[in-house]
Amino acid sequence: MRTQLYVAILFLIFSMGCKGQTPEQKKMMKDMMEDMEKKGMEAQRQYDSIMNTPGMKKIAEQNKAFEAQAKIDRDKRAAERKENSEKPVSPKNDLEDYIISSGNAKKFDNWSFGEADIVMIGLTRYQRDPGNKKKIGTVKADGSFTLKLPTKVETQPKSIAGNRWLSCGYFGDKGKINYSNTNTGVMNGYILIEIKDQLIGRLYMATAIELIDGWNPMQYHYHDIPGYILEWFYVNSETSAEGRCVKENRYGEGKDFDITTVYDVQLKPGWNLVKREFDGPRIFVDWGDGENNKHSYYKEEKISVVNELPGDAKWVFYDQTY
Repeated sequence: MRTQLYVAILFLIFSMGCKGQTPEQKKMMKDMMEDMEKKGMEAQRQYDSIMNTPGMKKIAEQNKAFEAQAKIDRDKRAAERKENSEKPVSPKNDLEDYIISSGNAKKFDNWSFGEADIVMIGLTRYQRDPGNKKKIGTVKADGSFTLKLPTKVETQPKSIAGNRWLSCGYFGDKGKINYSNTNTGVMNGYILIEIKDQLIGRLYMATAIELIDGWNPMQYHYHDIPGYILEWFYVNSETSAEGRCVKENRYGEGKDFDITTVYDVQLKPGWNLVKREFDGPRIFVDWGDGENNKHSYYKEEKISVVNELPGDAKWVFYDQTY
């Protein structure tokens, strides 16, 4: 095939070159073309001879087998990536990145970071607005700390129904929440720990480290020990939020299950401690690949408000210095 193409190109060149030439020049060109054609055919013969030897045939067969196996491996990896992307992310079980207080007193007994600042972010409508971040307390070198929530907080009007934590839909769940006052503006405060304006971690409230480490808000999955998480919410007017949201988890192969979030929230102007509780009946799911992927998920998450810090609540520091 290569020789035929080669000869065709030479013939085209010869045809174009013959126009306006003398008989002697034409003969010279014809002889040159014949010689080149012979050389091309000889080169093709030698190439075919080499490729048809047992050694070269074996190499060609090995290349085909290698390409076929490479395709099988690529397809297998693609299938594994697809399967893993559809599985929920399991808690890492490594809790060494956390420090927890022994009770609800503001003190970490094994604190080793020295003095640090406690700051809250999200205090304005937009992140770049002045005053979005404010220092609200200090952690001393011995691990004891104090904090005072800011009195001036900017909230977006009528934002209660669109708040991701107090409404249905943000995480793919379905349902309806009824609000007694839809004009209420809301802001949920996030607390960070910094040293010289550099983030070293986050501060949470919960009954155990497992609650912070294991809850996945994007998938509504939690399967560890029972307990609750506490979060600060600021509202500019009184309102209630009552209703149910259902997250339909559809993974197929007998692994479909629903998680219901029940809201019974009564919010007063100012700061409120919102409680997310996990307890009660569970749903067992075996994801395969061993005992570590067999989990029992809580059927319900209950959202309410507590008037003061409960006695069994603890402070949790999540180290992010890695």
